[in-house]
Amino acid sequence: MKSPILFLTFFLVHTFAFGQGFVVRDFTADIYLNAEGYFDVVEHYDIEFTEAKHGIFRDIITDYTLQTPAGKTEKRKIVIQNLEVPGHPSAISSALEQRMTGKISVKIGDKDKLVTGHQHYEINYRVYNAFLFTDSLVQFYWNVKPSGWSAVFQKITFNVHAPEDIGLSAQNCFAYAGNEGVTTPSDDFTYSYSDGIFSGESKELFRSMPGQHVTLLMHMPRSAIQEHVITVPFWKAYGWIGILLLMLGGFWRLWAKYGKDDRVVATTSYYPPEGVDPAMAGYLINDKDDATDLIALIPHWASQGLITIAEIPKRNFLSKADMKLTKVKDLPENVPKYEQKLFDGLFTGSDVPDTVLVSSLRDTFYVTMAAARKDLKRNAQKYYEALSNRVMKITMVGAILLSLLLCPLFLFVWGVVAAVSAAVACIFIALMSFYLRKKNTKGNAVFSELKGFRQFIKVAEVNRIEMLLTADPHYFEKTMSYALTFGMLEKWGKKFDALGIAPPDWYSSGSTGHMGMHAFSRSFSSSMAKAQSNMVSSPSSSSSSGGGSSGGGFGGGGGGSW
Repeated sequence: MKSPILFLTFFLVHTFAFGQGFVVRDFTADIYLNAEGYFDVVEHYDIEFTEAKHGIFRDIITDYTLQTPAGKTEKRKIVIQNLEVPGHPSAISSALEQRMTGKISVKIGDKDKLVTGHQHYEINYRVYNAFLFTDSLVQFYWNVKPSGWSAVFQKITFNVHAPEDIGLSAQNCFAYAGNEGVTTPSDDFTYSYSDGIFSGESKELFRSMPGQHVTLLMHMPRSAIQEHVITVPFWKAYGWIGILLLMLGGFWRLWAKYGKDDRVVATTSYYPPEGVDPAMAGYLINDKDDATDLIALIPHWASQGLITIAEIPKRNFLSKADMKLTKVKDLPENVPKYEQKLFDGLFTGSDVPDTVLVSSLRDTFYVTMAAARKDLKRNAQKYYEALSNRVMKITMVGAILLSLLLCPLFLFVWGVVAAVSAAVACIFIALMSFYLRKKNTKGNAVFSELKGFRQFIKVAEVNRIEMLLTADPHYFEKTMSYALTFGMLEKWGKKFDALGIAPPDWYSSGSTGHMGMHAFSRSFSSSMAKAQSNMVSSPSSSSSSGGGSSGGGFGGGGGGSW
């Protein structure tokens, strides 16, 4: 079988070579890690040009977006210094080009001279800000051969020289080869870990094609490398942030004058305002369409006899608790659109008619939730004054003019990130101009009652609650959904604990009969939080490897001929 494989490899290599005009016969990278926080790279290219070219170019990406172990996003800019190309004329991209493209480019060769056949090139440079630090480890993570090369690499050799007294082995040194995202260490290399050097030499049949990576990953003790970060003067690096902050500060003053609600005195109230459901109450309290506001409709419907709620305990150690919602009857016809949309979304398409398990909503129901939130926001506008056309138009025109002025200026002085940030800030101001509004008279009246009702839930005494229960035995059921949207259901339930009130009869669980109201409220709040998590969750991809992968780390870029 060896002969057909060699023939196929030979055919593919020569096809790419003649298609791109050159092939890399032998590539060697020598990398010297320095304990002071940088490393030096020496790249040797033995190239055969199959057609006349001036030379080659090399791109090294400098701007990266990283995912930290905590799941946060980090912007990282590596710094390339002392870039040299011995023995050949070369040209390096300007600082403005580097800021605009997020990479440094070097063109090697003479524009007045063409070369063919075998040529040797060497590129030397120093890299700062390219180590990854955790609490216990420092990682060297580098694409020794990035995917952007438009040529076949027939042989690759690398030698990574670690700082003194660093033990190297297959347990802390890895190489990945192939297409983007390969997480299995490559067996296409012969490895060595002696004399403080992690070395690898590709095997006979190995070929790295355009679009493929060879990536190195080394784990070292945290003390092995100093965290040396190169910085530039604050005004030069971040002066644009100050300008944007001044601009946003001016918009905030505009909002404070034309958009901030009037001071409203809370009116003591034992019930929520008439005609205001818990979702709308939650929106008006903080002017936001939170998912929690809509979730509070579930106990609200139950208190009206529209649904029942049953807790399903874990069957065994590996299973999870669940919640079953059962429709008893339809919503009234005059309910708001967001309420109808949420109700219909829950009970349409379930496996059992008029019954839904909350766990079945995971990664699917978020679309309905998003649509209902938009409807809630739209419906709430009747409680707000109309925008001042004059203020709105001036703000929008000002934001557009600022974007036309600031974007090119920021691009020239500070680069792409600053220019994009200026555009985003101007767009933000233009969009937020639509929210330069105050609550109208009706909105302030409702808000006053809501504030008073929320305050009563917070400070109510047991004797007052007992009087309310005497007048209305279902008082807790009618108010608990509002306490939930205010984030005070557990506190509210605790006030009923000494009154001998049983949990609502629309709710059932294996332990309901033994629950006091405080325990019920605490358990129900937790269940609603889990329900919300299922109802708003959306599909997402995740990595299957805790280590590295081909194409990961720094050193992205590539090269080609010209």
